[in-house]
Amino acid sequence: MVKIVLVGAGSAVFSKNLIADILWHKTLGDARLVLVDTDPERLEVAMEMARSINASLGAHASISAASDRRMALDGADFVICTIGVGGLAATKDDIEVPLRFGVRQTIGDTLGVGGVFRAARSIPHLLAICRDMEELCPDALLLNYSNPMAMHCLAVERATRIRCVGLCHGLQMTAIWLRTLIALMDRPAEEINRHLARPMKDPKRAEEWESWLALGKDPDFSYTCAGINHMAFFLRLESAGQDLYPKLWQILDMPHLLQMESVRFELFRWLGYFMTESPLHTPEYTPYFLKDPAETAAHNLTVGIYIQGCENLATEYRSLADTVRTGRPVIRTPYQRTEEYASRILDAIVTDRPYVFYGNVPNHGGALIGNLPGDCCVEVPCLASKAGITPTFVGELPPQCAALIRTNVNVQDLAVRGILEGSRERIYQAVMMDPNTASTLTLGRIRELCDAMFAVHADRLPANLGSNHAR
Repeated sequence: MVKIVLVGAGSAVFSKNLIADILWHKTLGDARLVLVDTDPERLEVAMEMARSINASLGAHASISAASDRRMALDGADFVICTIGVGGLAATKDDIEVPLRFGVRQTIGDTLGVGGVFRAARSIPHLLAICRDMEELCPDALLLNYSNPMAMHCLAVERATRIRCVGLCHGLQMTAIWLRTLIALMDRPAEEINRHLARPMKDPKRAEEWESWLALGKDPDFSYTCAGINHMAFFLRLESAGQDLYPKLWQILDMPHLLQMESVRFELFRWLGYFMTESPLHTPEYTPYFLKDPAETAAHNLTVGIYIQGCENLATEYRSLADTVRTGRPVIRTPYQRTEEYASRILDAIVTDRPYVFYGNVPNHGGALIGNLPGDCCVEVPCLASKAGITPTFVGELPPQCAALIRTNVNVQDLAVRGILEGSRERIYQAVMMDPNTASTLTLGRIRELCDAMFAVHADRLPANLGSNHAR
């Protein structure tokens, strides 16, 4: 019986999809699934949710919950990590404290001031999980979903012996969205503008959006992408062997479509390749869009929009908890798997039916992407099979794409060094290298901002960083 441990299961809105995807597979339907969380109330909701999914799918998994992580990890085959440290309060601090210094962030969970301090809070906990794994399930595969993805995976690689792959849905969702945009090129501009003018909560808008996304489900669609998490580039984009990049160039002259993707299309105009992740994330990975209020407004960017997103998730969680407690099914049947990779990877390893996906893995001295640092974490095509995870050699990226990526890798490297060494100076240096922060603040103000972040997060940071005397 395969043993799967989900650490951070209390993030039930996200866990729901992971659990349902896993139990959908006949080969995993009788797995031993152990849910772990530090919040007893959320753990109970996750447990009852998993039981409901098990029943709805007609699966026969053995489902249990554990607040004792070590007991749960003993003998595990797979460990899925979705932890977050500090909750909504910490997220608000990540956005609001830098904003007082003039640093605008949209999401703040992957790079920049918010990403660095999110990593400083969570990496020590992730490494504690890995230390338990080294003792209790050393051969288990760790599948990490927690952000900042690259920093988490980098820390695991540098400080542990655990096999780890980082998983994100940004890449495949961008691919579907690009195919959808190309399909929308034949629609009248009036239809697009009418849709965008509808209020966000208008049911008609949601209905239209779903119908549009269906246009992107092209069975002949294929692509090759590589780079780092949240900043990988589509090197090939085709349908039935036809290059789709000429279509993307045409969209640059179609304002009604361009308004839905202005940030990434602006970067595409300059770089010649389209990048992954959402237009909400991308502005804070570069120095161009958030330093100037006029530019921010021109691209319809909302500073701190992630806070509203987290509050919406909290509302969704309360609704899910109510559904669980009243005994109503939490998933619709027949169930349709999500685009998440995790269940497909587990199935491929258990059955030895190979599956290709995009994973975040060590660059191993440049063995995967030659013009990125050899000790960084890259996102490349990977093969899952009984042999484990086998990443694919990509070669060199277009030099302009690699150059932009390296500005982000610099921050990741210094932040992880600071966390592993317990060095505040490295954290200062990481934020100093951040493109968005550096475009806004002087060096002195960057240090003041970091000190304010150390102060507000003092109780959430490890002692060697949280102490006022740490250097």
